[in-house]
Amino acid sequence: MTPRRTELFALLVVCVGPVVAFAQPTGPQPWWPTQPRALPFVHPLFSDGCIIQRDIAAPVWGWSKPGDRVSVSVDGKASGEVAVAAADGRWSTKIGPFQAGGPHTIAIDCGTRKETLKDVLFGDVWLCSGQSNMNWPVRLANNAEEELKTAKHPHIRSFTVGFYPSLVPMQLPPAAKWEACTPENARNFTAVGYFFAREIHATQKVPIGIIHASVGATAAEAWVSGGALQRHMPFDFKDRLAELEKAAGPNTDYFAELEKWTATADPGNAKKYTSDADLNTSEWIDVAVPKPWGDAGLKDVHGLVWFRHTVNVPEKWEGKDISLSLSIINDSDVVWFNGTLIGATQTPGTGRTYSVDGKLVRAGNNFLTVAVVNKADPAGFCSNAANMVMRCPSLAAEPAVKLAGTWKAKPAVKLADLAPMPTPRVGHYKTITSFYNGMIAPLAPFAIKGALWYQGEANWPFWLQYRRLLPTLIEDWRERFGVGDFPFLVVSLAGYNAVQTKPTEPGWAEIRESQWRTVRRVPNTGLAMTIDIGDAKDIHPRNKQEAGRRLSLVARNLVYGEKELVCSGPEFTEMMIEPKQTDRIRLYFKHLGGGLMIRAGDKTLTGFAVAGADKNFVWAEAVIDGDTVVVSSPDVPAPKYVRYGWASNPLVNLYNKAGLPAIPFRTDE
Repeated sequence: MTPRRTELFALLVVCVGPVVAFAQPTGPQPWWPTQPRALPFVHPLFSDGCIIQRDIAAPVWGWSKPGDRVSVSVDGKASGEVAVAAADGRWSTKIGPFQAGGPHTIAIDCGTRKETLKDVLFGDVWLCSGQSNMNWPVRLANNAEEELKTAKHPHIRSFTVGFYPSLVPMQLPPAAKWEACTPENARNFTAVGYFFAREIHATQKVPIGIIHASVGATAAEAWVSGGALQRHMPFDFKDRLAELEKAAGPNTDYFAELEKWTATADPGNAKKYTSDADLNTSEWIDVAVPKPWGDAGLKDVHGLVWFRHTVNVPEKWEGKDISLSLSIINDSDVVWFNGTLIGATQTPGTGRTYSVDGKLVRAGNNFLTVAVVNKADPAGFCSNAANMVMRCPSLAAEPAVKLAGTWKAKPAVKLADLAPMPTPRVGHYKTITSFYNGMIAPLAPFAIKGALWYQGEANWPFWLQYRRLLPTLIEDWRERFGVGDFPFLVVSLAGYNAVQTKPTEPGWAEIRESQWRTVRRVPNTGLAMTIDIGDAKDIHPRNKQEAGRRLSLVARNLVYGEKELVCSGPEFTEMMIEPKQTDRIRLYFKHLGGGLMIRAGDKTLTGFAVAGADKNFVWAEAVIDGDTVVVSSPDVPAPKYVRYGWASNPLVNLYNKAGLPAIPFRTDE
């Protein structure tokens, strides 16, 4: 390996770790699901306070009994065709189109069930995705406290999708709700998305919804469906896709598998222990809970132990959702309430809190069953008595019901005789396709206006591949959401790392070029340049206001018809070696925005490098000549190539008079 290639490989390993065929964590992870979720009558994107895309027939869907006829009305008037629930229970129809505005009331009715959505607005919905710079919240942006004081925009609302890297496509996103923009709620909004929404709302005078689904440190291939990668990039990810398919296995119900596992682990007993309300537990052991079971009469017991306890529910709580806090449990638990499995956690040493559907809750005695599996002491319930309580969230003023005290316990199966517990179909942040499966697929086909994408840092070592990967992602999402070739706006990476010292340096310049090439190639896309608002010492520049504003300029020009609005800095178009002075190259640009200029406060242009046929780049002298830039160097008598801003954190100061920075470029590829 040559010294140069050795240097690049070392840099690659430092930045992203060694290249592996497939990344899958071993052992339980904090993001594993802990409670089963029934498919709801109406998808959670449609709820009180939601924003639905204006001016198109917008899909609405959910789940009911097969054959149910579901109708939708808006403000009392029927809208869309009556939907019929399919064999899997899924129903879907379209409503509208409706003009921007509201609030409206939407009623969804299948005869036996009705759900009413209040305070619904019609407006423009933007999907905000990518890695940590999109995930960065308003509370950590520049001047955050002052920004939040004025974050009072009831017609800007956010739906934030939680972290969930699934190995298989999901039908529901992690639990989330629409939140109106208030100083308190906006603290955790995506900063880039919020500042974009604020600009669009102010200029277009329509409600703006932002659906935020991003995860730090993620590569783009985590956000693309397996089918799209198979079709468009079959050789790039062949091995990883094959291993993913093997790891995912059949798309089974994790909680149903856990119930089968307990039944198999303790055959003949599990069913009656979990479902028999009148179970005779006179021969079970009395144990103090919470207390490590080794100190409560179960010394040197490792494996599966059953616990039972009777809980008395106040009359006011009957039929209402309740919350069970079961302290810290070591190592794993499966929990039933009145015979129904309500949750399971396999992460040792973490607090357990489970919600119980009001349909299971009755006044008076209810029974709780917990199967605990432990490998080593301390075992079982290992926290304070104050951490074992039952509450009714809808009756917050009511005192909590204490769960600590004497429980019944029965050791069942030794650890050596237990088969491994089932695992959910969940990966982690490096798992290919995982965030498409867990955080994008569950949103489709919700109607959106467009998408904002701030990502690329994790892919920069593979910038050439990114030229095909980003267009693949765009095509994939457009197909899934079903609203045509919706606008897709890309944030070009800000400057980061040590300030450029050599005429050209490897790094993020290549990934920026791949982003730029994608926008040139793929219709209805745009690029917001942030090269000048980075931070050499922080990969998360705090000036999210300007990033959001520049994205809004692109949207206003591309999407909202403000064609005279300058939305880009100078963009290189062509070069010419001067016919009479062949030691100079003249560069031409578009998006002049009133003319070229040097950044205020600077006296000379920087960031330009020039080379001859040998591609040995040196710093160039550069001057603005009308709408062009002329570059030369006494060290290159016959220049042939030019690069500008070719580094991770380049020395750049070419702008247009609209105040937007030039796009870095090279002429030598």
